[in-house]
Amino acid sequence: MPLFSRRHNHAYSNTPRRRERYYHSKDHVAAGYKAALANPNTTSQGRRHAKEELRAMGRSTHVPFMTKVKRTLGIRSTPRRKREEEKYYERERRHRRRY
Repeated sequence: MPLFSRRHNHAYSNTPRRRERYYHSKDHVAAGYKAALANPNTTSQGRRHAKEELRAMGRSTHVPFMTKVKRTLGIRSTPRRKREEEKYYERERRHRRRY
């Protein structure tokens, strides 16, 4: 390597590593759309949009049957009481940290 040359900045080059990051970010977008399909709080219009986007990306829009049943019945993975307790303890922890 010459003494006074600049080092090559790999973040801006068109290397496989950069392309890998690009596709990795697309995976996050697709994961968000899949999550929208499984989320019981998503509107039917939002679900429709998520399906259209996933199909445009060439991804599967399949939602498991049990997920549909849970969405219909309003069953969550964490019981409401436990979620509320966690929120309470988090608020208490933040309050103690301030004072």
